[in-house]
Amino acid sequence: MAVTAGARAGKNAAAPRWTAGKTTRGCHARRRRRKHNDGHVVCKASASTINVDFPTNEDEQMAKVHTCVQACLSDGYALLEVEFPLSSGLGINSGDTIAIAEYNAQQGALRRFCALFEWLGQSENVRVFFPDAAEASIAMQGAGLNPVSGQWAQEATFDDWNGDVDYLVNDDLFSQASMRAYGISQLPEDMAGKMAVEGNARVDDRLYVIGYPYDSSDELVQVMKLWKAHARRTIIFNGNLDSIRSGWFPWGDGKKLKEEFVPTIETAYYVHVFKGAVPGVLYRAYPGKWQVLRARVGGGLECVEEYDARPELKEVALKYFSGGLTSQAITSNVEPAEPLSDDNQAYYDALGVARDASSEELASAYRSKARALHPDVAGTENLSDFYAVSKAYAVLKDPEKRVAYDEYGERWVDAIKEEKDVKAAR
Repeated sequence: MAVTAGARAGKNAAAPRWTAGKTTRGCHARRRRRKHNDGHVVCKASASTINVDFPTNEDEQMAKVHTCVQACLSDGYALLEVEFPLSSGLGINSGDTIAIAEYNAQQGALRRFCALFEWLGQSENVRVFFPDAAEASIAMQGAGLNPVSGQWAQEATFDDWNGDVDYLVNDDLFSQASMRAYGISQLPEDMAGKMAVEGNARVDDRLYVIGYPYDSSDELVQVMKLWKAHARRTIIFNGNLDSIRSGWFPWGDGKKLKEEFVPTIETAYYVHVFKGAVPGVLYRAYPGKWQVLRARVGGGLECVEEYDARPELKEVALKYFSGGLTSQAITSNVEPAEPLSDDNQAYYDALGVARDASSEELASAYRSKARALHPDVAGTENLSDFYAVSKAYAVLKDPEKRVAYDEYGERWVDAIKEEKDVKAAR
């Protein structure tokens, strides 16, 4: 990984047993439709029929990601994309350089995402790929303080992972020398020196999770080669595929990436933020439609348009976030989000456990509920129940958040924010 390794280390058969379920991609067919001028279908709806189900914090977002990925796999998709911006940890009071802090934050987010496969008892057959050997080493063994690279000490994130850890880009002699120069521990002998992306893959790998391959198109080329070699179910996590979609690749592997590989990838979860005087996002949570959400005056979000297929970012930006069509009426609104509840029992009820349940009991209850509500078993029409259980467990498994929930209910989010604001003001 060019930037990571430059900043940190320097550097130049069986599929999963997720079965296809009943798709709900046509679930909004009753809405009034019209043809957009470029041929794709745009759905119009009134304020009462468009639901803006946008997460309000990191725990809700990760629970939503887990739900959407499960639905996507259940519907038989083999290549998936998960893409969302990190909202914290990017060099602010971390001590790391901004670039390294971003990679560290990506590792943490990737680890939280991969917890899904532990909860479902599938981690042994899930191989997690990092962009390069340096990132894989940090994930497995951590990293010490290194003022030269801007890296502060970081705990290992995947040292307890029950499956295999791997990497995309070749580990050559230059890469190994750079890792030693920057104080990054060498990989175990059986992992070091790999010269082909599929070199360590095994026949019993059921699924590949590809961690943040966004530094160069070569990293995604390796993903394409891995797919062609083994064709395992593959989830690309924060790979910034938009850089390929919008880039100029007239020949070679780059052209194959843009024209042949990336178009076959299904988007399980996606958030692209538009900044400016009227901020907003392009949002997709499978199996839902693509939604353009715009900030409302006074708080909340409004859905201004829905698309059946992925719209061009440039088109959305020009239409809704650059002032180009400021006179156009908003096609649909939603009411401001309902206030958070102070009910501090609902999450326990969702999991079916007592308030004094141990962490082991919480985990056991979650696994049982998740399996029962899994789209393969309960169908995609029950995704909201699966999401509710995931959301409850995401909060209660964290001791600090559980204490806050026990006192404030769902208002723990506001309570913690207020506490942080008070501390920052001192």
